[in-house]
Amino acid sequence: MTQPTRLPNLTQYERIAFDREINLADGHAHQRADAAQREITRRLPDLYEKSELSRQQDVEDVFKETFYRLAGQHSAIRHPHALLCYSASLSIDLVGAFLANAGIGAALLQPCFDNLAALLVRRGVALTPVAEESVTGPQLARLLAGADAPGALFLTLPNNPTGFTLDAADFRRVVDVCAATGTLLVIDWTFRFFGRGELWDQYAVLDRSGVSYLCIEDTGKTWPTLDVKCSILAMSADVHEGLVELHNDVLLNVSPFVLTFLTAYLDDSTRRGLDASVRRLIRINRRALHRALDGSVLEPGAPERTISVEWIRIAAESPSGLEVVELLGGLGIAVVPGDHFYWHDRDLGSRYIRIALARDPVLFARACAGLRDAVRTLPQLRGSDAR
Repeated sequence: MTQPTRLPNLTQYERIAFDREINLADGHAHQRADAAQREITRRLPDLYEKSELSRQQDVEDVFKETFYRLAGQHSAIRHPHALLCYSASLSIDLVGAFLANAGIGAALLQPCFDNLAALLVRRGVALTPVAEESVTGPQLARLLAGADAPGALFLTLPNNPTGFTLDAADFRRVVDVCAATGTLLVIDWTFRFFGRGELWDQYAVLDRSGVSYLCIEDTGKTWPTLDVKCSILAMSADVHEGLVELHNDVLLNVSPFVLTFLTAYLDDSTRRGLDASVRRLIRINRRALHRALDGSVLEPGAPERTISVEWIRIAAESPSGLEVVELLGGLGIAVVPGDHFYWHDRDLGSRYIRIALARDPVLFARACAGLRDAVRTLPQLRGSDAR
């Protein structure tokens, strides 16, 4: 087949997906609210009135405390240097502006969502790719201690698209390496609530180590709020002054109504637990996807990687990721190609696609039926053992 045209960035694929019958492209939370969450939307007039009658600082404090408590980040509940932004992209852009102003280059995880690299490069930040396997190995210390070492290490944990993350021991080692080399550690935790295992206080590790850090949090990937969201940009004291002035240039405050509305979702997940309110749906859709792709050349990622997207490897010389996107698009199913996630080495991602899982289970079941039909009828997608 003719090689499809490659679009400039993942966001363009995601915009086109809005017009597809089944949109499995963007990683935002597009599942329908469950019964308990619908009770929140029924209370919108009361939440609005509560917002009107509340002090901005009080609303911000309650939001941050509720967020960090749910995340198990107890040492950050009253974080003295935590700024609010309307989106994680704005937080990332502020990080890029800070790095550029300070003349600091960054080692950025690869693969990762391509707008991270785009935002940093647009700000004039020099980037060095760092592979996931290098983060937990001895290569990291060599990279950060070398004569031409970047001044910052930028990680996404868990990583979109692969689900790669660090356990407590590996996280401490990374923090210690950054502290020893004087490297600014930047962490994008926007998928944190999909992580598996016990919660542990990452901010306590950061603060005890003395490392300079910037941490990006977000609600937009987790709860079905029609993209009403808020990002937290938290930092060590030594970088606060430079960041707060940049923040002042672009934003006075996040709406108290937005914060009150989001706090209601956080409260609900605190009461019912993250498994019932967030993770269970993702688990159901992941299992359905794996069944649909069984026997095809589309191989799902490791089951223990639990974020709300699935990183799919194409276990054949053809078709490419771009071709699979076009094949499925012709069936009304929108997904995104993997090459864009490899922002420095595009060819490394040419055998991958990414499928979003945060969708209504009924719609996702229709998507899986379409995928199963595609596997059975399109010779490009059938595995060697498919019947």
